[in-house]
Amino acid sequence: MCESRVILKKGESEEIVMEDVVRVEVENGKIKMWGLLGEYGEVKGRIVLMDFRGHKIVVEGGE
Repeated sequence: MCESRVILKKGESEEIVMEDVVRVEVENGKIKMWGLLGEYGEVKGRIVLMDFRGHKIVVEGGE
């Protein structure tokens, strides 16, 4: 499967926001995420890295 982990980066710290993400939308500075089983989450920030081989999406900023 092609699920990814969304990681929030604030300065030097990183925090996993959501696992098994299958869909991402960007809207007005918000990153909206949907998980494999339909779970939903969102975080403010901007995508700085999308690593499909490593199954990782890094978002900088956050709230």
